This record gives sequence, C-alpha cells and structure tokens, in this order.
Amino acid sequence: MELGTICPTSNAKNTTVKSAAPAAIMEALTEPAKHTATEVDNSDEPAVKKAKTIDARDFQHGVAPVKAEYILERKPVAVAVDDDAAEASRRTEEEEGTGNTEGGKKRRGQNKARKFHWANDEFKLCQSLCHVPREGLFETTVCEYAANAVQDGRGARNKGLPGKRRERNGGDSQREAANQDAIQSTEVPLAQKEETEALDEGKPNAIPRCAFVHNLREYLKHKAADIEGVCPAWQARGVCASGWRCRWLGSHAKEENSELCLVIDQGKKKQYEKKVIKLREDKVKDSKADVGTAGPQDLEKAIPERGFEDPYGEIVNLVPMGIKIAIRKNQFPLKKSEEYLEWLKTAKDQQEDRDSNRAAFIDPPLKPEEKRKLYIGRETPILAPLTTTGNIPFRRLCVGLGAGITYSEMAMTSSILQGHKPEWALMRAHVSELPHFGAQICANKVEQAVRTTEAITKLFPTASSGRHGLAFVDLNCGCPIDLVYKSGGGSALLDQQGKLTKILKGMNYVSGETPVTVKIRMGTKDSNPTAQKLINKVIDHGDVQAVTLHGRSRQQRYSRSADWEYIAQTSALVKSIKAQMKVYVDTAADKERPEKRNVFFVGNGDCYSHIDYFNAVDNARVDSVMIARGALIKPWIFEEIQSGQYLDKSASERLGLVRDYCRYGLECWGSDELGVATTRRFLLEWLSFTCRYVPIGILERLPAKINDRPPFWKGRNEMETLLGSHDYKDWIKISEMFLGPCPPDFFFTPKHKSSNHDDEAEG
Repeated sequence: MELGTICPTSNAKNTTVKSAAPAAIMEALTEPAKHTATEVDNSDEPAVKKAKTIDARDFQHGVAPVKAEYILERKPVAVAVDDDAAEASRRTEEEEGTGNTEGGKKRRGQNKARKFHWANDEFKLCQSLCHVPREGLFETTVCEYAANAVQDGRGARNKGLPGKRRERNGGDSQREAANQDAIQSTEVPLAQKEETEALDEGKPNAIPRCAFVHNLREYLKHKAADIEGVCPAWQARGVCASGWRCRWLGSHAKEENSELCLVIDQGKKKQYEKKVIKLREDKVKDSKADVGTAGPQDLEKAIPERGFEDPYGEIVNLVPMGIKIAIRKNQFPLKKSEEYLEWLKTAKDQQEDRDSNRAAFIDPPLKPEEKRKLYIGRETPILAPLTTTGNIPFRRLCVGLGAGITYSEMAMTSSILQGHKPEWALMRAHVSELPHFGAQICANKVEQAVRTTEAITKLFPTASSGRHGLAFVDLNCGCPIDLVYKSGGGSALLDQQGKLTKILKGMNYVSGETPVTVKIRMGTKDSNPTAQKLINKVIDHGDVQAVTLHGRSRQQRYSRSADWEYIAQTSALVKSIKAQMKVYVDTAADKERPEKRNVFFVGNGDCYSHIDYFNAVDNARVDSVMIARGALIKPWIFEEIQSGQYLDKSASERLGLVRDYCRYGLECWGSDELGVATTRRFLLEWLSFTCRYVPIGILERLPAKINDRPPFWKGRNEMETLLGSHDYKDWIKISEMFLGPCPPDFFFTPKHKSSNHDDEAEG
C-alpha cells in the first residue's frame, strides 16, 4: 500500500492515503502489503520471528507525530489519560476519605465516587396511555397497573403525590429535603385531583387509576418544552415508541378537530421493518458458524411483543421478571448443574479415598453434549466486551461499520443468580448482532459459574431463533479490577488453574450445544507469565472452542504496550497442541469423547489500525484480533480492516457517527426525558475516548499508535478541534447538537481525571 502526504483539507470524505514517491516512504516505513479481510497468508516463516515487527520510526517515543502547522504553542493542562481509571481499577482519594459517604457508610465499589444526573418528568404520564393514538380514547383506556392491582386485592394507588416520581434510594439528604419542600409546594393537576376524589368516593363509574397522570392536556402543560427538530426515531422508522412522552413530540403529533393525535407513517414503518428482517436473514444465511435449530421458547410467550422493554421488536434475550425471581429463589430447574456439582463432590471424596487405597474406583467424568461449530477468522474482527461503553447502541454502531463478533458487557454471576435486573439487562442484544453475539460472565466460584451458564443457555439455546440469540458463553479470566481480583474472580483465576479447569469443564457440561470460550491475560505478575502453562489445560481439559489472550499482565493493567511476541509464541504453542490432539486419539478414553471442535486463538491488545490487525493475523498467526480501546477511539477501524486502507474521516463524517449513536440510544432507552438523559450520559462516556483520536491528516507519518499522546493541537477546522477537545464541557456541547440543551442542573463527572479542565479550552 502506498503511503504519503495526506490532503490537509477535512472536507473530503473517506480520504485514502496515497503517494507519488512510494520508494522513499517505504524506506522509512515497514508496512505490510495491502490486505483485505478475505485474503489468506500462506507464508511459512516462523510466527515468533515474524511477530518481531518493531516500529523503529518513532523519533520521540510516546508522542504522536503531529505536523508543525497544527501544533499550538501555548502550554496546556497535562493530559495523561489513565485507562485504569476508566476501568475503575483503583479506589479514588474521595473513597478513602470521609467525603464519599452516605448515611455514615462509605460508598465502595466500581465508580461509586462518580455521580450522574438523571432527569425525568416531574409529572409522569401513565405507561398505559403513552401510545393511545387519539386524545378522545384516554377516558376509556384501562390503566393496566391499577386494574391488575385491584384484581390482586392491592391498592390501585401508590402513596405520595399523584403523578410525582419518588426519589431514588441512597440520595443526598440535603437534596431529598429540598425535593420534599418542592413536592409540598407543587400544585397537583386539577384533573388528577378530580380522578383521586372520584375514586376515593367509590363512584360506580370511576375507572381505577394509578398514581400517574391520566389527562393528556394536564400532562402536556407540565411536560418539558420540546427539543427543536424531528424525532430521530420517528424520522428513521415512521413511528416513535415513546409516544406522548417524546421530547420531540411536536414532530409526530397534530391536532384535528380540537383533538390531539399521534402521527404514524405506515409506509416508512413497514419499509424499515422489512429492512431489519432481511438484514437478520442475510446474516444467518451467510454465517459460517452453526446457528442451532431450537424454536421460540415457552418463556418468550410471557413477554409482550413490542412491549416496554422492546418497543420496536428488535431487542432479543429478554427474560420475564418471574423467571429472575425463580432463579433467585432456586426454583428454576438447573438439573445439569446439580449433576455436575454432585459429581465434583463425589470425585473429590473418591480421590481422597484413592490416596489411601490405590485400587478405589473413581467415577468417569460426565459427558457434555456436542457443541455447535463456532467460527472465527480474519474476516471477523471482534469487538471486545467493554464495561459501561460496550452497550447496545455502541455495539450496533460497530456492527454497522464491520464488526464481525460482539460481546455483552461483563456480567457478574452472583448478580445474575440474585435476579438483579440491571445485570440481566447486559444479556440483551440487538438483532443486527445475531448470530454472532456472545455473553461474557465473571465468576469466583464453580457453583456460580455453572448455574449461571446453564440458566442463560437454557433460556437462550440458539445463536439466532425467535426472540433470543446467544452464540457462545465466555468466561472472563483477565479483569484486573481490584474489586473483582480480590474476590477471586477475573485475573485471579490465572493463579488457580485447578479451579479454572473445574469451572470451564462444568460450563461446558451444562451449556447444552452452546460453545464455551475463555479470555485470559499473560499472568498476574510481569515477572511470571503463566498463560502458556495454562493454555494446555484450558484446551485439553476445559473443552473450550476459543481462547483470547490479552498481551498484558494483571499487574501491568493497561500501561505500556501489549506483548505481541508472547502472543505469537502462545499461538505457535496452540497450533502444536492441536496437532498433537489430532495424532493421539487412539486411546479408549479419547475415542469415547465427543468430537472436539477446532480451537480458535484470538489476540488482544493495542490494535489501532488495519496495519496492527493484519500484522497480528499474518505475523503472530492468530485467527482474529479482539479490539477494545481502538474501537472506542475510532470505531471505523472495522471499516479500515474491511477495505485494507486508512480512512481519513472528516469532522462531518465523525459527527455523523455521533448522530447515529444518539439515534440508537434513543431507540434503546427511549426519547422521553429519562431516555434522553440516559443517552446523553453514555454518549459523554464514549466521547471521553473519541477525543483521543488524532486525525491522520495532521500526522507526519503513519501508522499512529494507541498509546501515543499528542502535543497541544488544533484541527483542520473548528469542528475537528471541538471533537478532539479533552474538556468535558465541549463534550456536552456536542451532545446538545443532537439531544437538545442540558437541564440547568445538569452535571457530568468524567471517568478520566485528566478531563477536568475548567478555564483551559483547547483551541
């Protein structure tokens, strides 16, 4: 591929990097030949030797080579991005002191030192009325909550002010007192008072009502002013799932004959639905992995179609609350888990007996079901499981840009078994991710891992069928966070190989036909890498179909560069293990085993361009590469991998990706007051990473490195400068372009502490 000077203008779309003097450039830059995602490397050069492609072009190590004309002379506030802080790996000073307390208790755990702004309607419209098409139908529409409450013998109303939301538990005491004063001084809507009096007097014609507002005119009187423009969801789909609550209500509501009504574009709605169905069918048809044949599950009948949790019919892996409660109370049948745990206990007792009597009999291991075939290749770049930022909108954005496989955010098995609603929500996926979506779990006990695996694979048995989809279950053995490590989960399992083997073996037994994979690090300490010792046991005894190795130790966390030479050595070891497994299958024990699937090996660490990706695939000989921070900083890295070239995205194109993210967020969380606030919060989390991108058009040489930090720079236009700002106030400005003005009391605490700029704005 020819490289050279990049056009300095930012108006060109997808500017590719070209040169008129390739010889001089290639002398200074050792870059592999141009690849596409479907090409295959047949070179026989040793993997370890080829992996030593050390970049000797850095004139100043760790500093991005920005062209002189884009460097600003003024001295900025130090920008030292801490990826450990982004992963909440250490407790902050506030947590150690007395300031981070509520009710005399310290707030410990992940991100407990951060506070977030949550907005909601002061007077909430009843959920049963949100999608009533015409105002005249409000009087006759039954309030589902109140009707169910009366049927169950409960009161139809919640205590407190009608229509008024109650404060969240654990709030600040002064804020609660202020809110209580506001509640006492707030006037109750007249129509709501009349409903309350009619119900209290027991009038025969009174329809049971819940505590929320049931009069449309009264609700709109107290509703926040509309955001200018057209509702993003309605503009794309022809229908808005938030209905009367939408912050862009004026764009899809009208008044006819003194009656308000919602507007639905039926043509656009049907066209969009057909597009989604065709996309899902094409992805299943083109998949090289086995999808499975199980039909819709009985539990899915209890989930209303296009209900509150899935208004557009595109979210899969929903679980009824009754199932979560049954799992919490140990009333959900997990027969295989009980069998495995009983066998594990018996085997331990028999092993103790055998130590004293060598002739004692030991029960043979349990035989798992044959697994579906998993496929990972050079044409399937993988989006890593990302805490906080790896949500449905971001994964959906990356899939649209070319990500081949996606993971859920890491879910804790203890919370899953307790029926914790937010943890179960991590299992959800968008239909565009199927049939290549996997769930990642983290466990510190064999029982928790086994029971959780059986529960989710029993609820979601196939990769794409009906209203669920789960291609594989991944065990996290690389999380470096102190909270997880000290509890015995994550990377702590790297030092407990016997326990890890039992967990993987149990997961493989109870998962039915769903494959099991594992993600590990080099080890817990820099001086003692253990991955290569562990890999043999994991493949042979764990019966996994894929192993992902992050080229850093737990002690290293996210500092320094990933060790791709070690990954290459491990890749060669994996290939030799697989070759031995094909030869030594003549023993009785091996013949009785079910046929073993191919084991894929994935590398992870510092992948920031298609150059890094194909160096890893061709030189380190991994099957694919898992991309984490590289995708957060520039999600179009998947486009670069597919095209095999750099893409110099203009500021307008990058802003288009932000627009898409906002639309996906509003479709996922709703376009009402709460949905807009949630979308804004997660957008700001993502912008804290995208600001680290330095456009390749202002760089002196390529490829850029993920750990390089630029000097104080300006973009090719004002918008590019704004997108590269590390000031969180500028991120808020970007969010206001698509989500409207922030509330007066809005606040946001950046994850990266380097973002706390006040008066120093980047120019």
